[in-house]
Amino acid sequence: MNLVAEEPNSVIDIRKNRVKSNLLLHLYQNGDTSINRMARLFHASIPSATGIVNDLIREGWITETGTGPARAGRPPVLYGLNARKYLTVIMDINRHDTQLVVFDLHNQLIIKKKVDIRLDDSATFLEQLFDFADDFLASNNISSSKLWGIGVSMPGLINSSQGVNLTYLNLTPPGVPLVAHLRNHFRLPVCLFNDTKATTIGEHRFGLAMQKSQVLTINIDWGVGLGIIINGEVFNGASGFAGELGHIQVKPDGMLCHCGKVGCLDTITSAMALIRQAKEGIAAGRATILTQIVNNDLDLLETSHLIEAVHAGDEFSIDLLSNVGTELGKGLATAVHLFNPEVIIVGGLLAEAGPFISNPIEQAINKYCLSDFKNSLTLHISKLGAKARLLGTQAHLFEHLIVKEFP
Repeated sequence: MNLVAEEPNSVIDIRKNRVKSNLLLHLYQNGDTSINRMARLFHASIPSATGIVNDLIREGWITETGTGPARAGRPPVLYGLNARKYLTVIMDINRHDTQLVVFDLHNQLIIKKKVDIRLDDSATFLEQLFDFADDFLASNNISSSKLWGIGVSMPGLINSSQGVNLTYLNLTPPGVPLVAHLRNHFRLPVCLFNDTKATTIGEHRFGLAMQKSQVLTINIDWGVGLGIIINGEVFNGASGFAGELGHIQVKPDGMLCHCGKVGCLDTITSAMALIRQAKEGIAAGRATILTQIVNNDLDLLETSHLIEAVHAGDEFSIDLLSNVGTELGKGLATAVHLFNPEVIIVGGLLAEAGPFISNPIEQAINKYCLSDFKNSLTLHISKLGAKARLLGTQAHLFEHLIVKEFP
């Protein structure tokens, strides 16, 4: 008898929670709205929408933010997400450094700190990360009670549903998923995301890919990653690995890649490959201001030095970027034929070279793509830069946590 009596209530609660999570997601993605607009969006009556809004106000999720324009009569009251309901921590991990960032629920950056720990496949990395993160939170007086969750973006073959990074298996004890290890330490929900996919979401929600349905993002970092938006949604593939453009073979007789294959695109177009090529050219006697920039210590050479030299007009560095861009364009031409995008967004370390990298990419696409694919295609350098990855990780974390908050 009790079970029968409780069943309708449970169905009602499930429906109400679904509307709550959808409403909060709408406010996060689109900003403030009115009760009338909410009712239309979620096919609810005005009294039902009012009841849900009152619940969420009592729970601290939303606040009254003002009034909107009136078509006739009294201006509608607007409601928005309470930015300080929770804070989130974003850990932006890559091979050259790690950023720790705290956001509120309006995506406003509260605190940011760059720490000099570089990703390597060992338990030592996480030990250092834990120490830095604990000190970062404590020194800024951020207790776990203020935090909703932690979003982690990093390179590698990441299966988000299983919480594992198959490229960096030695970060944790054998058999322990990375997410579980992080969650056990911080005692908070943790969401793990590939850095290129995070960048893609950031560009799609907040950058040059807004309102676009078919998008490719190319992340030119220490490796080369491809983000794919199909019909407005990120394409992950069966295990979450879709988009590893850097590991298509372009030179069968080329160099050994760190993945174990020969002649991958990464071996000639990544930031790491660019630095190697620069050192080889200098050793062969090419004239360049790079040696002056690093005071003849080539061990210090980084992509920032190459980009500095390019903008200073260094012929050798310009040639290097041009060659890299051409090879990237060839690889992207294949992706264009596969996915027929309307826009390509170039991001990552080498995107800071601007037209010195984007022009050769575009020229190669023009050369190697069928003309009909190019008619509706544009290519842009990201305006968000590294912020796209942070915002994308934040958006992914919010969407992951809001569903769990209202099951």
